[in-house]
Amino acid sequence: MKEDSQEKSGRSMGGEKSSQGGRGDPEKASPAAVERYLKGIHYPADKKQLIQQAEKNGAPSDVMSVLKRFGEKQFANTVEVAKEVGRVE
Repeated sequence: MKEDSQEKSGRSMGGEKSSQGGRGDPEKASPAAVERYLKGIHYPADKKQLIQQAEKNGAPSDVMSVLKRFGEKQFANTVEVAKEVGRVE
């Protein structure tokens, strides 16, 4: 049986590795992908600060889409950010 080429290569249809921004869906990004683009953020941080840091780090559209759906609150650490990623997806 032939494997799906996306699964085999780990790449989405657009050629971007799934691990770089998400799961190939422009509206979804994994907690790990979101965290990667928040490198350098100082906690606690609010939604606006998370978005600014992700933009500064060149986050792709799927990561930005997830961050923009976050609730308006303070995030104390990466664990809280990861929980919010799960909530908004």
